Amino acid sequence: MTRRSLLLAMLQKRPRILLRTGWQTRNIGDVCFTPAMLGALRRFVPEADVTCWVANANDDVRRMIRRDFPNFREVSGKIGDEPVTRAFEETDLFLYNSGMVINYGFVYQQATSWDAVINSLLPLFRAKELGKPYGIYAQTFDAFAEPSPMVVRRILSEASFVYTRDTISLDVLRGAGVKPPAMDFAPDIALQFRQRDDARAKAYLQSVGLEAGKFLMSIAHYAVLTRPSVKDRGAEHCSRMRAVIERWVRETGLPVLLAPEDDREMAVNKEALLDPLPPAIRAKVKLREQFWLPDEALSVALQSRTMFNMEPHLNLMALANGLPCLHCFDYAFGKKAQMFSDFGLARWAFDLNKATPAEMGDALLAVHNDYGAAQRYRAQGMQQVETKTAAAFGVLRKTLGLGPARG
Repeated sequence: MTRRSLLLAMLQKRPRILLRTGWQTRNIGDVCFTPAMLGALRRFVPEADVTCWVANANDDVRRMIRRDFPNFREVSGKIGDEPVTRAFEETDLFLYNSGMVINYGFVYQQATSWDAVINSLLPLFRAKELGKPYGIYAQTFDAFAEPSPMVVRRILSEASFVYTRDTISLDVLRGAGVKPPAMDFAPDIALQFRQRDDARAKAYLQSVGLEAGKFLMSIAHYAVLTRPSVKDRGAEHCSRMRAVIERWVRETGLPVLLAPEDDREMAVNKEALLDPLPPAIRAKVKLREQFWLPDEALSVALQSRTMFNMEPHLNLMALANGLPCLHCFDYAFGKKAQMFSDFGLARWAFDLNKATPAEMGDALLAVHNDYGAAQRYRAQGMQQVETKTAAAFGVLRKTLGLGPARG
């Protein structure tokens, strides 16, 4: 190879990204993060090759991803394992995907582990050791209890960028003394999820007798019955949600589908939402009793009239794909509850410790009764998502030595 051809080959080398992702398979929010990020990188950084260092996956998840991303490349293992070591050596950027894996001492976690926070930081130290740039995209940072600030402060400050998926997390980072070159809010990567399974969704809806555009979809949060910091309020939260569901049925005459975002929520939906309803209302409510992948869940959601959920991520997927929907929450579910307000949809976000069933029901029925206005409001929020997302990926491109994206 001549010197000129070698230089040309070097100039034409595609940048490589090592993406840490795939936190768990029991929650479709976590499952959607990997294909959502692959789609966003294909859109915003088409020059890059991506290898996914997957924490948890299964064959069903892999099949779903490969259907739309046939070049999906995966490594698994721990720091020090040969495949992971080689991936670090070859990469040009180490990237943490959306999630909440770098925290210590947050109050609603049932078991806080120092080993866990150290293990979540080890990849950043490995990248730093190799002289590789590293960054974090749209994570939630709930807390850094002592002595974690002295550990996270320097390693996060030396990141090329740190993006949080809620503005509350920015204050947590600042409180820990974290000051990277670029730090800002960027929308959760779930808003970039585009995979669908319309055929499976159609068959499911036919099997349970639901018509497109003529049902409400709702999800309770698994934590309301189990998490110590919220379960004392869980019964009241579910009571408020049931009141909204009951009003929906009485005033619209339309049915409701109770569906899961997490595999623990089929039981919670039945116990906390369905069973206590009056018999006449219960007869209009369907219960999804099988877990699913996010592509089918999104396709079903998009056939609903709207959604009213304690869980956030199916809401985010649906909003980005055209469906107005509402979120009710307790901050004990996580500071990610702030997301709706952060991209301009505060009218559709309700703190269950403050919002009354009447207020939430009014907002839900307003969506139903003036769908055009709801779609315009949704579109305004999604424009904010687009602007913030493009800005964050612009910084990622700069980190890789790339110019502004075309188009």
